[in-house]
Order: sequence, then structure tokens, then C-alpha cells
Amino acid sequence: MADDKENQDDAKVEENIASEKNSAKIEIVTWVILTVIVVSCAGSGFVLGRLFAGGSATETSELSQEDTKTEEAIPDDSETGSKDTWYYKDLKSVTVNPQEPGAMRYLRVGLILEISSELTEDIANKLIEAKIPLLINFLNLYFKSLTLSEMENDRDIQRILSQICDSFNEILFPDAKPQIKRILVREFNIQ
Repeated sequence: MADDKENQDDAKVEENIASEKNSAKIEIVTWVILTVIVVSCAGSGFVLGRLFAGGSATETSELSQEDTKTEEAIPDDSETGSKDTWYYKDLKSVTVNPQEPGAMRYLRVGLILEISSELTEDIANKLIEAKIPLLINFLNLYFKSLTLSEMENDRDIQRILSQICDSFNEILFPDAKPQIKRILVREFNIQ
């Protein structure tokens, strides 16, 4: 019986040693896995940061090249003496809160309409003045529906101006040839 008890004690000791070795191995494996995960995340974050940083610099240079091309393609009326357009500058600025949850920001936008010379200033002024409430309403609703991230760069602003131009032409000239050539920004402030 003493031998059985010693054998049981020896088995328990061996079992304890084996479990300690297993727990030590598990602990080491756990630390190795955690280290690999942390290093992988840090490395991928570094690589992604470099990729996106490089992309934005390229995008910026492409945008500035496009802006230069656009400026070259559009003749300046003062230089060419062309009178095929005129400008409606009396459109009031609108102030709205953009769609930003939890943020108390506001946007103030003032626009100038470039109108074709096919439409005389007197007729256009009367038409625009008659529909000012519709134009202001459209601008308020349109800018209210945008988020600040949708107004971040020049490409976004150009898209917005193009959409406003199309909508203004639909409001002012629903069944006729569009007379507003483009929309120019007089004021664009985000606070």
C-alpha cells in the first residue's frame, strides 16, 4: 500500500510538472501570437498610411494640372473682349448647417451666375427675381443634405457647382435651352 501511495504521489508530481510545462508553453505561444498580431497591425498601418499619403499627393498634383488646363481652356472675357456672357451677382448668400451629426457647424455660400448673352439682362433679372425663393430654397435644401466630407476638395466643389447649374437651369428655364453657363463661387465659408 505504501508503494501504491508513492506511485500515486510520483504520478501526481509528474502530472504537475507536465501541466506546468504545458501552461508555460501555452503562455509563451500566447505572447508570441500577440506580438505577431501587434507587429502585423503596426506594419500594415504604416504601409497603408504611406499608400494613402502618396495617393493624395498625386491626386493634388493631378487636380492642380486639371485646374491649369481648365483655366487655359476658358478665355477671360476681359482679355478677349468677348461679350457672350454676363454675370448675375445679386443672388443672396445662404447659410445652412450641413448634415453633420453631433457637430455645430455652418456653411455660408454666395454664388454668381454666368448667363449667356442670348438672354438680355433685363429679362433675366426679372425672371431670376421672380424665382429667387425657389433658387434659395433649392440651395438651402441641397447644402443641408451634404456632409462636410462631400465638400473637401476642388473636385467635390466643381461637382456641386455643376449640379447647382443644372438645377438652376431646370428651375429658371424648364422647357427651354439652358441659359446659365456656369456657377461661380463668390463666398464659401465653413465654420
